[in-house]
Amino acid sequence: MTLLLKSDLFKLKRSLSFKVCLIVAFALGITMAVLYYFAWNAMQDKLEETARMIAEMGDYGNTIKDALALMPQNDLWSYVNISLSDLNVLYITAVVVGVFVGSEYSMGTLRNPITRGFSRTKMYFSKLIVTSIASMAVIGLYTLGGTLAGMIMFGFSASVTAGEMLLTILCYFLLFLAVNSFYLMVVALTKKTGYSIAFSLIIPMLIMSLARVIKIGYADFDRISRLWVFDTIVSTQELVKSSEAYIPIIAAVVYFVLFTVLGLLLFRRQEIK
Repeated sequence: MTLLLKSDLFKLKRSLSFKVCLIVAFALGITMAVLYYFAWNAMQDKLEETARMIAEMGDYGNTIKDALALMPQNDLWSYVNISLSDLNVLYITAVVVGVFVGSEYSMGTLRNPITRGFSRTKMYFSKLIVTSIASMAVIGLYTLGGTLAGMIMFGFSASVTAGEMLLTILCYFLLFLAVNSFYLMVVALTKKTGYSIAFSLIIPMLIMSLARVIKIGYADFDRISRLWVFDTIVSTQELVKSSEAYIPIIAAVVYFVLFTVLGLLLFRRQEIK
């Protein structure tokens, strides 16, 4: 296992696509934080009008309420949180996982450890650990970019307690591990870089879009839809504030185990050329 990890870490270190994704994530983090700042300031002038519109729309206004809840306040922690809950960075991690593992299928290098006697279970967990490290690095740089922009604009400020911050960060960390396990499972399913990236992006979007349509007619469906791991990420801070941190934690553990088991079963039974 140690040799597999060293080999995969060396491949990751040499990966040009991974380095490019790190740079893009950092730059995008800064850009999105600045854009959120200007969007929030522009929206403040229209809050009364928006509130009236929501009141008139009734249940249909829940979608707008959700959007407003995601907008950061003028303090540093809000911009840290919005960076962590922003799904844009997860699409970058989908590219990292898809390219890193999918390229080994196309190049045929996955057979090398097998011919040397390494078990497929150890190979899969090595990929899981290394892609998790890569994903956390991308998310970390994205968040760092948003944090630096927030520090310049607001200094060190927060609207939540230190305990809530730590608990929220823990929830995000576990959820990101679950998302990474989903991406790796998709790669094991498709065995192609392009297909894996496409499905990793399309499947979450389709599920979230379908959930939003259902919520228009059934407002109570919101409590169910937030259990989908990507929706849970968006709702994490609100869940922590409402003393429901157990929801993202349990969801993260369940999804991580589910996706890892499915991915491992696929990997162990498939023919590798």
